[in-house]
Amino acid sequence: MRRALLVRFIHERSVLARFAPGRFLSVWLVVLAMVWGGQCGTVSVRAHEGHQPLPTRGVEVDLKKGRVLLSAAARQVLDVRTVEVRSGRHERGLRAYSTIVAPWTAHAFVASRLPGKVVALSVRPGDVVTRGQVLAEIDSLDLQTLQRDLQQAQTELSLSRELVDALGPAARAGAVAGQKLAEAQNALRQHQDALLVLRAKGAGLRVESELLEAADGVERPAPRLRLTAPISGTIVHADIAVGQFVELTEHLFEIVDTSRVWARLEVVESDLSWLAEGQEVRLDFPAAGGPVEARIDRLGSMLDPQTQQVLAWATIDNSGRDQPLLPGMKGRALLQTNSDREGLLVPETAVFSDGAERFLLVEIARTKQGSEYRRRPVVIDGVFRGLAQVVGGNLFPGDRVVTQGGHELAGLFFQGILRVSPQTARSIGLTVEEVGPQVVESVLTLEGRVEIPPQQRTLASSPLGGSLRVIHVDRGQTVAAGELVAEIDSLEFQDLQLELLRAHLDREVWEETWRRLNETRDSVPRRMLLEVQSRGERLATSVSNLRQKLGTLGLTRDQIAGIVDRREVLESLPVRAPIAGLLADFDRVLGQMVRADEPLFEIHDVSQARVQVSIPVRESSRVRAGQPVRIRLVAHPQRVVEGRVERLGPVVGPGSRSLPAWVDFDRPWPVRLQHNLLARVTVSTGRPAAVLAVPLPAVVRDGARSFVFLQKPDGTFERRLVQTGRADDRFVEVLAGVAAGDQLAVGGVAQLQTAYAAIR
Repeated sequence: MRRALLVRFIHERSVLARFAPGRFLSVWLVVLAMVWGGQCGTVSVRAHEGHQPLPTRGVEVDLKKGRVLLSAAARQVLDVRTVEVRSGRHERGLRAYSTIVAPWTAHAFVASRLPGKVVALSVRPGDVVTRGQVLAEIDSLDLQTLQRDLQQAQTELSLSRELVDALGPAARAGAVAGQKLAEAQNALRQHQDALLVLRAKGAGLRVESELLEAADGVERPAPRLRLTAPISGTIVHADIAVGQFVELTEHLFEIVDTSRVWARLEVVESDLSWLAEGQEVRLDFPAAGGPVEARIDRLGSMLDPQTQQVLAWATIDNSGRDQPLLPGMKGRALLQTNSDREGLLVPETAVFSDGAERFLLVEIARTKQGSEYRRRPVVIDGVFRGLAQVVGGNLFPGDRVVTQGGHELAGLFFQGILRVSPQTARSIGLTVEEVGPQVVESVLTLEGRVEIPPQQRTLASSPLGGSLRVIHVDRGQTVAAGELVAEIDSLEFQDLQLELLRAHLDREVWEETWRRLNETRDSVPRRMLLEVQSRGERLATSVSNLRQKLGTLGLTRDQIAGIVDRREVLESLPVRAPIAGLLADFDRVLGQMVRADEPLFEIHDVSQARVQVSIPVRESSRVRAGQPVRIRLVAHPQRVVEGRVERLGPVVGPGSRSLPAWVDFDRPWPVRLQHNLLARVTVSTGRPAAVLAVPLPAVVRDGARSFVFLQKPDGTFERRLVQTGRADDRFVEVLAGVAAGDQLAVGGVAQLQTAYAAIR
């Protein structure tokens, strides 16, 4: 029976030899020895536990050249399958939750500018409206009063003009005293000014003058206040009915324009360093009918102190989409971190590992008699959705790699030593340094947050109550001090402008009267001169105070001059940025009612950022102002910036039992800082003599023991047990296990530990 088995095995080997002749270290030699030694029955060579056993015949391996030959029968037993390597973009990135919201300028409320009763309603929820379209009409007693005052002013102006026309010839003929004509002319000027102010008031209410003023002696019917759409869009809510009485603060309609929407992404702090404007993002909403591609166009300027998340924004155009994204939808987002990098893509199942090395089994040849496969070391740049991207290795599009049956074949190349190829070393960031003496400082580690000082973190608000009419800025935008950021509709602001205009017009009338009195000073009683002079001083003071008040409200000198010189009354109150900086926070809707001094925008000047930390009371004696520190951020763990303790707080917090302290940076942070970033501050409290020490990242923990990876002269790595002593945030003292001059891995150590676990 042994002879029959041997003859049959030699026959199988001769078939394979004709396919790929000579020079192979063969598994069949092992089987032959077993058969010749008297072992009978079924013989198999096991691969990894849980996988198909290797066949006893038809397998030949050359470890030196990394090749394996399979006969057709062995290939069938292992059910070896291959796929073709293709090139393309590897989709890998960060995940975040996303919500669709309407842009600031595409979401609006509609309110009445005057109280009154609804008498007509032209639209209903779901209707699509255009900007300026009439939505409803309101009967308002205030508007009727304005109409009556206008008509009365027109009548008085007409009578005054007739009187001046009649007195003029008589005064020139000497039949009427000149004083009478002057008084009539003053009255005419006052009536003209009163009509001008009333018309300005009607324009401020956005009521057409033809609806208020009489024409050709025919009185107009009672005017109605028209509510118009501030934007084009769809009415999503209407809290209004015919016959309803409405007040100034009520939001009667809500309109949303969904032609363009924003995707708001909530990104965790640890992923912040990967974010950038222009970054590709794939949005996945269940109701969208498929993924949506977009780009990050804005980044938030502060972190939520509760969730430690930062906002990122992407704009999506809904025009032409069969299933548009609508405000309120929630989904997920994948932020691409290497979307512009082309590479080779292979299934994840085609990638095998031998310690730190990754490799593929590439099919070199395939015939009816058998197949040849070659081991190809590669560098993998991440895996996403079952596809691995190959960025290093002798691999080309069109090559075929093993995806099934490969675990059994990969086990034939298992060497049990930790060796890293140059490509893999670059991929894992492997660095090796010589062990030597280092200063291990005495340090105190404190937790804190990045803080924008209060004087550099300001709020832009409206000094008067009203409704938000216009927004001039965008998310995360940089604004200059005094830059216009929004406009507010305010009746109080309108009244102040009209008061200034009225006072200025009265002042002009007084100046004309004073000029005439001075021409006839000898015939005018002194008491009258003093009264007129006193009135002029009061008017001058009133004009000056009103100009100063409007300047405080945010009007420029040119705008104030426009009111008094050109009779140009502004429709809305400007809101300006109090300082230069980044727009950090805003949560309002067009048309929304705002109270006086209610914060609208938060603006941060990040150039003066610092870190606030808490010092436990028991450690407070170790910290003093001026001590050097090292600052690390959770969002940017690889960056270290030096700084100093700027000052200590004067009292201990009763709840935390800690002392606050503030730390300044010695130089600007390499990236833009954001309010509320978590920080770790290491305070140096002493510098003892140098000892034998290794960088902190070089030490790995396995249970209660510490290990390092030493590089041998042949390039392989050995994991060695060490005894450690004192440590700071950079170095750890080594008491035993290594010696000065040893070559030690200090970068990529975590990957070496994983590889060591694999070969062990």
